Amino acid sequence: MGFNMMNVFSCFFPTTIVLVDDSSVFLESLKDCLDVKYVTFKSFSNPVEAVDYVNEVTSTNRLDYTDLVRDGEDSLSDWKSILLNINYLHREIYNPYRFSRISTIIVDYLMPGMDGIDLCSRIDDKSIQRILLTGVADEKIAIDAFNEGKINRFVKKGTFSFENEVTDSIYKSVNQYFRIHTEDISKHLSVLDRGHLSDPIFADFFFSKCFCGDMIEYYMLDTFGSYLIMNEVGKMSMLSILTEHELCRLIEIGIESEEISGEVLNKLQSRKYILVSHERTGLLPPVLQWSKYLREAHRLDGYQTYYFAISNEQSLDVDFNDVQTFYNFKRRWDF
Repeated sequence: MGFNMMNVFSCFFPTTIVLVDDSSVFLESLKDCLDVKYVTFKSFSNPVEAVDYVNEVTSTNRLDYTDLVRDGEDSLSDWKSILLNINYLHREIYNPYRFSRISTIIVDYLMPGMDGIDLCSRIDDKSIQRILLTGVADEKIAIDAFNEGKINRFVKKGTFSFENEVTDSIYKSVNQYFRIHTEDISKHLSVLDRGHLSDPIFADFFFSKCFCGDMIEYYMLDTFGSYLIMNEVGKMSMLSILTEHELCRLIEIGIESEEISGEVLNKLQSRKYILVSHERTGLLPPVLQWSKYLREAHRLDGYQTYYFAISNEQSLDVDFNDVQTFYNFKRRWDF
């Protein structure tokens, strides 16, 4: 059980889960029994305080990537505009407050002063996923609230599988939160024929070979499908990937420049090497310098044919001293 999914998003990082129940004892026991990675918990026994906190946080620190997909000034500029804006996505690693963004709220239905459905209706940011905890007698109420869009999921208390169901609901809710906030990016990338985002073979490769082990966040670096991947203490790696079509286009660019060396051209044409480069400008390195960016590549056959290379953080154009890590966030944050 985890955050593995059929689709790879354009970004993912740890978020905060808000727990609300009038019993502080229940809240502590719930946090202790949930085995969920890549999240932090903030708990409230007062529903009014919970609503105020969630709305205050989201008013000043709401996840919003709409500015990454602004249209270009003319019909020929859309591709370049999206490419350059996608290159800004990884700047989240410099934001120390990204982990405090609230992706999910889990709230008990039966509380004095305000029931869980009323609380959920008072959350301003509708992208926050709302999970209602109910008793057996409240199941019909929960179903009606779900059908009316007031909650996203509900879990019955007191069942044998309660802890597993809550854990599973958290994973699915966090996934949905990122799906909502990156769907505009995915839509534009699909127009550009970047089908890897919906390719289950690529997703299986990504989550089993790249985003695995101690890796907890990732960011798309360009529209080709390269990713920065980072663990809790800030150690990074980079997945560089090109489709067959994109590799052919890269070879054409080299030939048309009349600056590509025979050795570099032969290596690219062999499909055993690709260029591995990340520049904050979003631009390719000069053709005359391509030889130092060549890395051994491997082939992956999915909806398309991909060629990929996984390299260390030395390939990344990143201000490492300014990177804000999940480890440091947890040490200083008041939960």
